[in-house]
Amino acid sequence: MPRRRGRTVKQRLLRAVALALGIGAAGAVLHAWGVGLPLLLAVVTVFGLIAWTTPWIGVRLLDRAIGRVRAWLWRREQGRHHGFGGIALHVEDDGRHSWIGGADLQRVLRTRDPDDVLAARVPGRWRRDGQGQLLLRVDAVVEYLAGAPGRMDPRMLRLRQYLEREVLFPAAKRRGDLRRGRPR
Repeated sequence: MPRRRGRTVKQRLLRAVALALGIGAAGAVLHAWGVGLPLLLAVVTVFGLIAWTTPWIGVRLLDRAIGRVRAWLWRREQGRHHGFGGIALHVEDDGRHSWIGGADLQRVLRTRDPDDVLAARVPGRWRRDGQGQLLLRVDAVVEYLAGAPGRMDPRMLRLRQYLEREVLFPAAKRRGDLRRGRPR
């Protein structure tokens, strides 16, 4: 094997020497014609400009392309800041109540009940948004989860705790707690 490596190195060296001699001969011919130096300066200048401007342009274009691809990939999640168990939750706060999307709640609970069944579980505390999606009041969902069959299931306990800590408590804090005398 060492012998084989030596041949490869020798072959590479011979190729490099041949290439250098060819470039040197071409340079001598161009110099004899009187165009060698101007041509060399033009080539160096063109390649220098390309090397100087291309990375800047290329990085800028690549950055824009990456930003657009990222925005396109995350367009459904844009504005969603709540998630449970790897599932993005649509949560709205209208200033009085916090609302959670019924379809997202169904995915978290791993159920497939129709919207009317889900709305019946929290009577009078549901609504539809502009696109016709079912929204449930988060406090009603927490109340339902506290008394629902399977309420001691670890997933339901964690969901109830998440909704209380991450949705209801911050919303109440933003609105101001009237019992403590803080203004809204």
